[in-house]
Amino acid sequence: MGDDDLNASIAHIVLCCVAGDGVARTHVRSFVHPGMHANFFIHGLLGFLHYQSGKFNTDFKGAYAISSNASRYLALPCLMADLYRSDNAVSTLHLVSGLVPFALSLAGQEHRQLGNLMIACNIVSLCVYSHQHDRGWGWYTAGAGVLAYFCLPQIPQKVAYPLLLSLMEYCAYRLFHVDFTTPPGPRR
Repeated sequence: MGDDDLNASIAHIVLCCVAGDGVARTHVRSFVHPGMHANFFIHGLLGFLHYQSGKFNTDFKGAYAISSNASRYLALPCLMADLYRSDNAVSTLHLVSGLVPFALSLAGQEHRQLGNLMIACNIVSLCVYSHQHDRGWGWYTAGAGVLAYFCLPQIPQKVAYPLLLSLMEYCAYRLFHVDFTTPPGPRR
């Protein structure tokens, strides 16, 4: 185990902590939005185990590959599906936009260009949503998504990817707030 593996393990622990905080604070009736937090939490946990697998004498390479694809293709669509949950068609479209590239990657037929297109569409949709609803944290989440998914190939991925996902998770949690309590009726 080298220093890179140790640094990657620490970066995945950071992701686990940030996502765990998001999961712990999510008190909503939707299973889609906690899906983003849970996705990142599981990816962080599996990343730690993968980079420390020499200590555990277990190979987590397959599980880590699946969670990497899930964190890439499913996180933003889950967030967007929940933000647009009042419109079933748009919400379903967002979910399908993540499920198609993820299913292709599971089948061993990953189509990177299609996946990048779906990620870009979700980021643009997040920008539109942020503009329409005046949500500054949506812009930050979109920026972190661009950094994590499109600027990352220029820098080492073992450490940077989980840290950028942590930033995206941090921003996304602050973007999302829903009050499921019924507003008080008109005063009589």
